[in-house]
Amino acid sequence: MLWNSVFAQTDTIFGYSKQYMMSYILGVTVVSAITTTMRTTDVAGDVLKGTVVNYLIKPISFFKYLLAREAADKLIHVPLAVIEIGFLLIFFHPPLYIPTSITSYFLFFLSIVMGWCISFFISLALSFIAFWTTEVWAPRFIFTVVVSFVAGSLFPLDILPKPLYAALLITPFPYFFYAPTAIALGKAPWTLLMGSGIWLIISFMLARFIWQKGIKEFSFYGI
Repeated sequence: MLWNSVFAQTDTIFGYSKQYMMSYILGVTVVSAITTTMRTTDVAGDVLKGTVVNYLIKPISFFKYLLAREAADKLIHVPLAVIEIGFLLIFFHPPLYIPTSITSYFLFFLSIVMGWCISFFISLALSFIAFWTTEVWAPRFIFTVVVSFVAGSLFPLDILPKPLYAALLITPFPYFFYAPTAIALGKAPWTLLMGSGIWLIISFMLARFIWQKGIKEFSFYGI
């Protein structure tokens, strides 16, 4: 409704037509259902309650187990997001841009997988704070608020001033929502995948480092 009102006064704004802007907003809705809906918040509770030890004593990789669980969880969220988009299309009939290039779909898939992995490892790192403190809600709340503003969920990030846009690309947040959607629409270069790859490595190493430090200091009392 917001962008309908904006484009009632003009055909193009910040280099985006109504067709591209509506496609971006609806695309982000689907992407967000994949990249930021996480069950890693449960990990902090497992650490605080001591039940994380159940994973430590089993001959399985904790990271691989969580990744498999998250992938299964996406089988629920993605269809729900598609249904949600379907209702929006039925009721509002927004003008949409549909990519026709197979390359666009491939880059979109690759970017969204990397964005999901980055989000997963960062969220996991936040949960591992529970090894040292019970106050794990505040950092996660701050992370959620930051993501909602600078990941591109409300508007395409490239409409911002160029210095600010370039600064945001140094952070991991644009690779959650903005990069996959903008690449699919042809509004961002495929080279953003390089940034996704770099942050994927950094986020994995960070989560792994905090996990290894945490389990060395982990202790709990039981019967």
